[in-house]
Amino acid sequence: MRNFQNTFINPQNISKDISKRLCFLNNKRSKYFTVLLIICSSSIAFYDIIIVQNLIDYKIFIIHFKTDIIFLVFSFIFTLYIFFNQVKTDKKIRNHHKFIHGSISIFILTWSFFKSIILIKYGNGNFNIAIIALLITSFLYLFNLQVYLSQLILTFIFTFITLLLFNLKISDFIEDFIILLTISCFSMIISQYVYYLQHKILLLESEVATYKKD
Repeated sequence: MRNFQNTFINPQNISKDISKRLCFLNNKRSKYFTVLLIICSSSIAFYDIIIVQNLIDYKIFIIHFKTDIIFLVFSFIFTLYIFFNQVKTDKKIRNHHKFIHGSISIFILTWSFFKSIILIKYGNGNFNIAIIALLITSFLYLFNLQVYLSQLILTFIFTFITLLLFNLKISDFIEDFIILLTISCFSMIISQYVYYLQHKILLLESEVATYKKD
């Protein structure tokens, strides 16, 4: 338990070698995740055109469609970047790889919160999409506490600004925000525990490799 607390609170204790290996794992996960994003975003855009367009007002449809097209475009951009900058070993990982994984994660979070607000504003929607995104990012990427917490803070700031732009009162979403904050805390704990477990595995692998050399 103490080791988990040290990793949770003091991510600077992670060595550069382990940090690069964690980044390499993020890179491998992004390779498959971005393809999944393209499939999901294409399906949503197709659903908009075939079904949603016939069910709601045209102006509201355009808002949904533009939001989903943004999702599709960025999914392609992320996929192209990941595949054209794919590396085979952690030794070839460069510093800029760290930023692309964080960018993908925070994009998924902000887009899902924005989409949830649109569904609430123009229908009987809720924050389920945002909750799903929170849980996915907590398992998917290996981020230290500062990085993941920063993403959550930026996402909630973005959400508050979006609510103001849509003239929605935060007081009307107190119950929803309590749930979101609870899920966010839960996702942060999950994220750090997954980070800790992977860090522990990599340390054991390093020790085994050292013993084999000896």
